Amino acid sequence: MTDITETVASLLADYVERWNAYDADGMAAYWDQDDDNLIYVAEELDALRGWEQLEAYFRGSDPDTTAHLITFREVTARLIAPDVIQAFWMMNWNVFFTTEKLYRKPIGGEVRTTGLLRKKGDAWKFFHWIESPLASLIQLKRAHEANADPRLLEIIEQKGWSLP
Repeated sequence: MTDITETVASLLADYVERWNAYDADGMAAYWDQDDDNLIYVAEELDALRGWEQLEAYFRGSDPDTTAHLITFREVTARLIAPDVIQAFWMMNWNVFFTTEKLYRKPIGGEVRTTGLLRKKGDAWKFFHWIESPLASLIQLKRAHEANADPRLLEIIEQKGWSLP
């Protein structure tokens, strides 16, 4: 892992800890709030532009009516300018809403996430974040594969067939 990747992984660990704790003020510290053109695209929303919209999104979760858990893995990052980092990671989101009337079960998903950070003083700050869900065909394929009975795999192995 490069020093830049380690820096981003550490920053994400702290950021996600604050996200999972509903700490909007703590999350805010990781963003360039002076950037009028910052962009944040959560998979469930249209693009949020500017700090005011992003802050409202951060403060929109209510720990009295929701439970959520964000995790991440496979961070890669590189400098694309002396003061700009381009990063990519896989992220899982999980959420439960007590206020949901039609579907009262926990849900979750996997997204590919890319972010840009700029150096401001001694700190790296996000100014661009895009979550990209897997295509529904890939999600369905993985769900079907995960539901295959392990005994079928044994039968395939007994027949001498190899899987890709």
